[in-house]
Amino acid sequence: MTWHVSYRFGVVDLPAVDVLTKLGKASWSRTEAMAYEIAQEGVRQAIGFYARPIEAEEAAAEPDAAASRRTEQEAWAARGQELTPLDSRAIKRIRKEADDLLIIDDEDDDEDEDDEAGADDDLDEDDEEDDEDDGTLE
Repeated sequence: MTWHVSYRFGVVDLPAVDVLTKLGKASWSRTEAMAYEIAQEGVRQAIGFYARPIEAEEAAAEPDAAASRRTEQEAWAARGQELTPLDSRAIKRIRKEADDLLIIDDEDDDEDEDDEAGADDDLDEDDEEDDEDDGTLE
């Protein structure tokens, strides 16, 4: 079903609806705006970080653990709502804490990748490739 919506002339005051014209210019720089957006993304990532553990703990009938994680998730959401582009200290703090929460330890993975790559990636001086390469693997 489709509804046709129309406004009667004089009922909707369009200039009053346009609130953006009254906001004025931003009082923060592009750098501050970018740092703010990065911090907000960190908040969103932190909120998402808790989603899977909460779901798993609820499925495992561990309500206390799920409630604790949900409280942490809600705290991140509140921090994101309270954050302003001009609060550089809070932005730096949130970015650091989000990085600490979300960081993945890749040290073990890097060693595995090096082992998988093997020594054939580095050509010795004696192992120069032939000028005639037909594209087949040897």
